[in-house]
Amino acid sequence: MDGVPDDDLVGTVESVPDSIVTVSRQISASPPFDNDGRKRHRTFPYASLLPFETESERDRLVHLDHIVENIYIASTAESLSVGSFLHWTRELRSWLQLKFDMPVSTRTRLAAIYYELALAQGMTLSASEKFATMFVHLAQKRAFVDRSQLTLDWRLLFRELKRIAFPNHWSSAIRHHEKDFESLTKMGFIARRFFTPESTLEILEEVLPLYNTSRHNTAHQVVALLDALLPTDVAPEGYNHLYPQKWLPSLFHIWDLYTRSQQYDLIMMDIMSRLAQGSLHVAHIPFSSTGIFSKEQTALMFTCALRLIEVPVGRAGSPYLGTFDAHLGVSKSDHKRSRSARPIARWIISSLSPESVTDPDSTLRGLQGLIQCVETFFHPSNSGSWTKQLTQLIQSLTDFFVLRWNREQSGELDVPLERRLTPEVRREFVLTLKDVVFMGIHSKSNSGAINAQVALQYLTMLEPDLILPTALAQSYPSLQGLVETHRTITSLKTLTLLSQTLVKHKHYRLHVTALLGLAIPGIDANDLTKTVQSLAFIQSIASYVPFADFSEGSGPGLAMEYITNAIDVLENEDEGSVIQLSDEDELTVLKSSTATFGEFITSFMGRIFSLLENLPDAVNSQSRAAPEQNAVNMLPAAFSVVLGALSDDLFDLVLDKYTDFITDHVIPQASDAMANLMSCLAKAQPERTFAKLFKVLEGNVREEIDENHAGSAKSFETVPKDRALVWYLSMFRKAVWTAGDVLLKYRTEIINLIQYLRESCHGAASVHVSNLMHHTIYALTNVYTSDGRLLNESEFKKRGYNISDWGRQIDPTEGLEVKWHVPDQEQIEFAVEVFERNVQLCIEELQKLMSDGARPHKDWSEEVTRQLNYLRLLISGAAGLYDPKKIATAKPPAKDQESSGDIEMKDTAEDDGEMMVVDPESRVNGNDEDTLPIDDDMESDEDDIDGEYGNGDAEDDEESNPIKKLFTYSVGYFFTDTSDPLYIKVHDLYERIGWVLHEVHDYLHVNQEDDVHSLKTLASVYRVWFIDVGSERSLKLLDTYIRSYLVDARIYKISGLRKCYPRYLLTKRAFIYLLQRIKHNNGIRDMSPLDRILLEDLMYDSLSRYAETRRQAQHSLDSALRVISGARVLLVPKLFKELNKAVETQEYDRAKGAMYTLNMRGLYRFTARDPRFFVKFALSLLKATKADKPSIHELARTLLVSFVVISRASPKQVYYSDHFDEYLAQIKPEVDLSETQQAFNKKNLKKWEDTLKSVQILEQELIQQYKEEQHWRITFLITTLLIGGMTILNPVIPQDLGELYVKGAIDSHPHLRFLLVQGVLRLINIIFCRGLCGNDLKKLVQEDFNDIDTVYVTVNRDDPDFSEKFIQTLNDVNAPYYRVDKDRPGWLVWGKDFQAELHPGQRLMPEFVEEDKRQLQRAGSTIDVVWFSTFCDLLTQEPRSDQDSFRIIYAMFAMMVFMMVYEGYTVITWDQALEKIAEVYGNGEDKNHHRATAELLGGMLANTKSTDYSEKANAFAIKIFENVVDESLTPENLTYWTRFISFLTPMTDPRSNLPIMKKIMSVRVDVNSNAAFKESSRISLLRHFLSQLTWRLDGDQPIVEDFLAHLDHSYKGVREEIGRTLGLIPRNSYYESFRDVPTFIEHNYDAGSLGVIPYQPTQEQTTVVENIFNQLAIWRKERQPLQETSSYTNGSKTVMLWFSAWLQQPCCTQLVPYFPKIILPELLNLLDIKEDTEVTSLAVSIFKQFGNVPCPPHLLEDIIAGIVEIATTSNTWHQRLRVLAVVQVFYFRQLFLLSTKSRRVLFDCVSQLLSDPQLEVRDTAATTLSGMIRCSPVAFRNSAIKKLQKQFTKMLQDNQMPGRPPRGSSSAQPSTSVSPSGTATPNGNSEYNAAIVNRHAAVLGLSALVQAFPYQSPPPKWIPGVLTTLANKAANDPGMVGRSVKTALGEFKKTRQDTWHVDMKVFEKDQLEDLEGVLWRSYFA
Repeated sequence: MDGVPDDDLVGTVESVPDSIVTVSRQISASPPFDNDGRKRHRTFPYASLLPFETESERDRLVHLDHIVENIYIASTAESLSVGSFLHWTRELRSWLQLKFDMPVSTRTRLAAIYYELALAQGMTLSASEKFATMFVHLAQKRAFVDRSQLTLDWRLLFRELKRIAFPNHWSSAIRHHEKDFESLTKMGFIARRFFTPESTLEILEEVLPLYNTSRHNTAHQVVALLDALLPTDVAPEGYNHLYPQKWLPSLFHIWDLYTRSQQYDLIMMDIMSRLAQGSLHVAHIPFSSTGIFSKEQTALMFTCALRLIEVPVGRAGSPYLGTFDAHLGVSKSDHKRSRSARPIARWIISSLSPESVTDPDSTLRGLQGLIQCVETFFHPSNSGSWTKQLTQLIQSLTDFFVLRWNREQSGELDVPLERRLTPEVRREFVLTLKDVVFMGIHSKSNSGAINAQVALQYLTMLEPDLILPTALAQSYPSLQGLVETHRTITSLKTLTLLSQTLVKHKHYRLHVTALLGLAIPGIDANDLTKTVQSLAFIQSIASYVPFADFSEGSGPGLAMEYITNAIDVLENEDEGSVIQLSDEDELTVLKSSTATFGEFITSFMGRIFSLLENLPDAVNSQSRAAPEQNAVNMLPAAFSVVLGALSDDLFDLVLDKYTDFITDHVIPQASDAMANLMSCLAKAQPERTFAKLFKVLEGNVREEIDENHAGSAKSFETVPKDRALVWYLSMFRKAVWTAGDVLLKYRTEIINLIQYLRESCHGAASVHVSNLMHHTIYALTNVYTSDGRLLNESEFKKRGYNISDWGRQIDPTEGLEVKWHVPDQEQIEFAVEVFERNVQLCIEELQKLMSDGARPHKDWSEEVTRQLNYLRLLISGAAGLYDPKKIATAKPPAKDQESSGDIEMKDTAEDDGEMMVVDPESRVNGNDEDTLPIDDDMESDEDDIDGEYGNGDAEDDEESNPIKKLFTYSVGYFFTDTSDPLYIKVHDLYERIGWVLHEVHDYLHVNQEDDVHSLKTLASVYRVWFIDVGSERSLKLLDTYIRSYLVDARIYKISGLRKCYPRYLLTKRAFIYLLQRIKHNNGIRDMSPLDRILLEDLMYDSLSRYAETRRQAQHSLDSALRVISGARVLLVPKLFKELNKAVETQEYDRAKGAMYTLNMRGLYRFTARDPRFFVKFALSLLKATKADKPSIHELARTLLVSFVVISRASPKQVYYSDHFDEYLAQIKPEVDLSETQQAFNKKNLKKWEDTLKSVQILEQELIQQYKEEQHWRITFLITTLLIGGMTILNPVIPQDLGELYVKGAIDSHPHLRFLLVQGVLRLINIIFCRGLCGNDLKKLVQEDFNDIDTVYVTVNRDDPDFSEKFIQTLNDVNAPYYRVDKDRPGWLVWGKDFQAELHPGQRLMPEFVEEDKRQLQRAGSTIDVVWFSTFCDLLTQEPRSDQDSFRIIYAMFAMMVFMMVYEGYTVITWDQALEKIAEVYGNGEDKNHHRATAELLGGMLANTKSTDYSEKANAFAIKIFENVVDESLTPENLTYWTRFISFLTPMTDPRSNLPIMKKIMSVRVDVNSNAAFKESSRISLLRHFLSQLTWRLDGDQPIVEDFLAHLDHSYKGVREEIGRTLGLIPRNSYYESFRDVPTFIEHNYDAGSLGVIPYQPTQEQTTVVENIFNQLAIWRKERQPLQETSSYTNGSKTVMLWFSAWLQQPCCTQLVPYFPKIILPELLNLLDIKEDTEVTSLAVSIFKQFGNVPCPPHLLEDIIAGIVEIATTSNTWHQRLRVLAVVQVFYFRQLFLLSTKSRRVLFDCVSQLLSDPQLEVRDTAATTLSGMIRCSPVAFRNSAIKKLQKQFTKMLQDNQMPGRPPRGSSSAQPSTSVSPSGTATPNGNSEYNAAIVNRHAAVLGLSALVQAFPYQSPPPKWIPGVLTTLANKAANDPGMVGRSVKTALGEFKKTRQDTWHVDMKVFEKDQLEDLEGVLWRSYFA
């Protein structure tokens, strides 16, 4: 029974012939396995925990060799077989999932091969992604792959990434299978560890020349390439020039080039963080208190981190510009906003070291500063969009810290001793995050609260003495009901996560029983959320604590006294205080606390019963999201763990209470929940449970039937009289579920009871009877765990539980034993007896029902359904007894043996091709066997199962496409002898059931076809008959257990530790491993003749007229197709036949059923790709679209559209790198496989040829149908099929296809016309690609275009003026022979050369093959004058409003037409075409004609730019274009011409289309024009042109001068365009152009750690800015007061728009030097203009933007000096007020870059403004000061508070409240003056006013100190003194002083309502008395 199964039976690997063992030994055991294994031992002994003997290591390696051998064969094939690759990848993945140890050498070689496979040119997208995933799976863990043995070529990955990021314009014709950038990036994160040390510089030299900020997406894509490629593992010692410190300044320079983009910041932060992590363990790399970064670099990174968090600051808005992230290209999907927390945390934690504690500028102190400045944003009352981001940050910080700490402690992370984390660093880290984490756990955001709770869990693990006292102090009031309910739930969640630490630490574990008692009231039917959390907490405690009384009779008094005192200490003493006890006393108290467990269990059971009594009926509904369902699901999970923790006496107590309850109550809505509790009891201690309950349940069941006639109702709805019966049956069946051998004691009783129930129960009760039969058989025949205790069964039997088991952690490698149920002979006999008796009864009843005398009626249908349900559950229950090999031999009667169908029956290709399987036995016998190719996602973590559930592809998951297994492993299958009578009996019964099902099916269709209920039930029985063989797949037990395991393991999972789980989870993991082995063995099986008959039955039902019957049958058929080999080949032809017949006979329900059946996952991809079927498939669907029923037409149309995508042919061959043969040689088997390879190649080649032949047949048929008279919708579908199936891989294109498309391009229907235009473009593109590649398939796949117009120009790096000369030549029409159509090369740094196009007139056409030439000629013969005239007329038609724009597709089509005219393929001549274009334009008045003209001119000019017709074309176009620009350009047609410019000029040489360029560049402001819209449109066109030509354009100075001369233009639209255009020009004028990458790196290295500061303003820019502001000053003086319109206001608006546009550019920092002295003063002047609100709003907008502009560190002091000067010298209070708004944002954004001196200057400035005469200024200054204090570094803040407190207190004392002057005196009635929009300020008595102002300043200053800490609890110790001072000395002041005091005190109390019970302890008694009369009264007033 426990031995090795027979090979003939299950095909296990134990009996592999010895000749096979030697195969490929060099793969798996060279060097020997002991020296070639894992570097890290497994933490879980998977195989050794199983209850049977498993395979040897040698056998596993034989299987691995077999897999590798087949991978080798597939890799060496001459023709691509993706299916074979995917099959063996799936097999390899399955092998790894079984937790077998792969030798390091094998893993290394396979990783290299999968790297090559994933990057192979021509590989399909799905296959590439799966190979990439497998590579990541093999190579991601450093312990598994030896870096020294594997070197990968980075150029392969770069090639694919670059093809996606910067695609070739010909590529669209080729790439049906474009690789995914995100999956390649993930692959790069792993692969770069295996790049050579020199690759860093090589990558930079290849990537950096592509960098350019002229276009937003280019910069993003380049840094995304760097992020994916740049090695983060530091170069070995001796490669000094490659150390990070050498080239980091260059990266920071690149970072500075583009700082207003969030995604860009995120990518750069990710690069830096990975560098920090990769350098941590490298001893030869310099490492300081800031890690590998300098202090300047660290400050800049913290500034970036602050930006990424995006907390709001004043009204400044986001620091990022939306336009920068609007078009991210490839980098967008991989760097989402929500992922910014992990890069920040990775960098910070990887930069910590012991030195960080003592250095005030260290990374740790920076982290403290970062947390400090955002602390208030963690408070629940201050939540917002930033909450999730902040809590993710703290969660990531703690996660990375715990990960690093644990790996350093275990030695897994070998960090130099001087860098290792110390207890001091750990303590500082915990203290840094403690306060914000405790705030975050109460977040209003659910995800935010979860993040904070996980962070708190990690902090508790690090420093329990710092966290647990506070957690307990907060939890006790919450659990006692003293605070809000939501805090109770939060406390329960928190305690659940902290339980693992709580129960293991002395002193704190004494609180466990008290907390358990307080959690009991949380089980409340009125609050199910709290119920779930209470149960989770109890479960977490029971996972580690034995529930037993160890008090030895002393009672709980001692523990209760300790808890009372401990709570008092927690509430009244300093935070972190605990009562210290000796170890002996502590143990005594702990024992005393266990005396309450009996009382706890009683209360626990009572609460559970109360909960179940009050559950609503909704529990039994199908809704899985209902709160009731969550509570019911949580209940058995918690209950089972509690039962495992109970001592025997407490278990008996539970059993007694359960028995009493179920006998006294019947609660129908809780029957399932109570049954689940019964299952828990029976599994925990089956002997005790059955002894107590079996007779009770049996007696009650019989009593209900005998006395109350229960179970007699026919309805499947539970009627009232059946409720008690269902109640007891539910518990009875669940008790049996895992009872195992205990059932043998009750064998007779169970058999008799089942027989009795079968005879007595109908309707709903019969469902429970069938489940009882199923559970009985399952419990007796399967292997499963029957163990849930905290201890191993052997240990528990010896001694039971004792106090030493409290918090005990089981080591799975040493002390874990699992108790299993393993069936024996007696149990199997019992199970077979139950199975046989009941199957026979079912068959007899069904045959009786089908007898001649039976009359179908309602009761007949109910009886058939009942018997079928019995059979369904019986089949499933005995699934573990069936042998798939035996099942496949079922023979039909002689009359059924003849074949139906005309397709050869054999195993076939699945998705991407057929595969060859080399079976070890067939190699010996000389035979080959085929099997099904399968693909699936790979497991992500070898040591866990997170990737084994929930991440499969919906199309290709393993359940949908199982693998046919040649190797299987022991799973405890009972039958080892195929001659065993029980074995024979079981399989005979199984076969007989199949025949009976077929008979029932035929009978129903003949006599009862409308009996939908019976047919649905029959289809469900068919499903389990097919799939429940070998294991009960329909139960999905593995998925259920994995879900449960993952949910339970979440609270115990600790980064850096493995399997640190309680024992019940470890045993659950062992059972999951067994289920995984079973799943591995469950592959597809051969089709038997009986299978064939039943499959046809299901197919027939899938076409039923009744929708419900169809759906159930299709579901069952879909399941059957996944497990039966050859089923699809059998059914597909029949489905085609049925579909066509149904359409012809107008049986539309059957047609719909056929199409839905073909659309099943198991059929659709197979049918659409198999060359034998896809022609018939497409034509059948096309025929169905002609049906006269909309639903049929739409369904067929949908399937056809999908068919176009799926049916595209894969390349015949993929192409690997030069290294691939070297990698293959390392896995080459020693045996000769030449014959196998030849057969494999022959088979693949034949399939390729068949596919091409089928494609050609389909194309001809479609063309023929196209030519016939058709409705436009049908024609549209035919065209879609033709275009979609037309790929560059088709060697022959139908000759009349081009002519067909061209004729259709002038079709009257717009949709069809648009589609056919696409068809023409695609056809021409394919022909040109072939010509450019010489019709060579390899070049086509590799995109190796021999573009004869392309040249590569060598860069003269020795010429220092090369860049300037390059720009000059680009603007000289007579300069060199080439044109540069890319703006990337040379902007940042030059490469070795750059790509260019030949000079006009020198273009050569590629050499086409004859077939393609004829295609062009036939297509061109259609293009005559009539055709072209029709085409132009159609272009001028008015389109729909949503399509009224320049249509690029038609411009490209026009370009193609002119190409054919130029080459002489057309009838129409060049002059005739130009004449027609002139007619289209006409007089230029119609906007539709403008659009058509723009499209035609765009196509013509784009085609002729490289031909000798260029001059003629430009001469013609310029005439029209000049008329457009000078006469007819309006806002209505402007968009057409801007898109025309975009079409012509993206990244093109300025000399291309020179006349057009000159005309646009000649645009000037016409001061004499009164046409404002026309003028603004002309300038807008110019601006758009400038934006397209970017940095290479020279000669924009005249434009600038002209615009500067007209800044005060009278028309608003013109001014706006002038401003926007001027703002664009600085971007175009900036470029760096270093001669090469080494020079770039050296230049930045010499400039300092931050590299060269970019965007330094030029002297010309400085002169322009100064002159403009001088002119504004002159205009300001000329302006008359209250004058609404003037040169000053107009010019100022233009300048503001100019600067606003400038600030939207990457070069926005160029304006920063002008801000303090030039811009800021003028902005403040503009704010005083109240007559023009536009001026004010523009100025305010500039203010906001300036606060968010990143400021170069060297300019900070100048900016601060300018701000301070205005704040202290300005005579206008509005200006002083606005400056404060700038200070708020500026201080926060530049916080980490400011020096201590700069901070002091700003503090002094703001403090001074507290004494401003204007009230508004004083209030804003107080708010600003409070914010500055709040976010300042701790050390600086403490000194500033001390100084300011002293200063303001003294000011308050020195400025006593003066008495008012005597009434009647001259000074008693002061005059007042009112400032504009300000508060009246008395002016009569200067001494009185000065005293009031100073006194108010002191109050505001002290209030600001208090308000800087609104949520800190308890508040700082100096705050009570400040509040007392305010209350005693100023609260009674009249006016604004007293109001400010009361406001400050009221706000203080208001923000502390929840924490006042803690905060009040900081105050002395007399201080509270002083506040008594002020604080509460002002608040409640």
